[in-house]
Amino acid sequence: MKPTICRYLIFTLLLGLALPAAAAGKLPTHFGDKMEAALSCRSEWSNEWWRSYFRQYLGDPLRVWGEAEWFEAQNASLGGNKVSEVFVSLPSSGALMLGVLIPDQIETVRKNIESNMGFVFVPLAGSYPRYLSKFGSVLVGLPNDQTKWYCARWNLGNRP
Repeated sequence: MKPTICRYLIFTLLLGLALPAAAAGKLPTHFGDKMEAALSCRSEWSNEWWRSYFRQYLGDPLRVWGEAEWFEAQNASLGGNKVSEVFVSLPSSGALMLGVLIPDQIETVRKNIESNMGFVFVPLAGSYPRYLSKFGSVLVGLPNDQTKWYCARWNLGNRP
């Protein structure tokens, strides 16, 4: 085989091996729009679609915990907040849930979302800080000064 052809084949092989790794580390330009629509409960989605989407752009899950797969968020910014992790419920879960973990206090997160996305949250009664939007989007303050932002729909068995 000619050296030029051999170098071309080696280059093609190496490029083919590198592409999947590169794709799993770069957020697409539509990531923020798709996530914000889903988190604000303004879009239709399925956990299977999001699991596939996250694997494609974020790689393998960091862990499976709480009936969800958790992925590293790759410095995504959603609703004016830096996000550390994203999660989606497992198909076996009774809920269709998509959410994010934000390493900031709930009041800061709430104000950022309200000013960046144009909708408001109202406080919910309870022993820990929680907020609900009119669309069904939820903010939950965690004891470690982080916030979960999610949309959940319950699988009642009467819809696909």
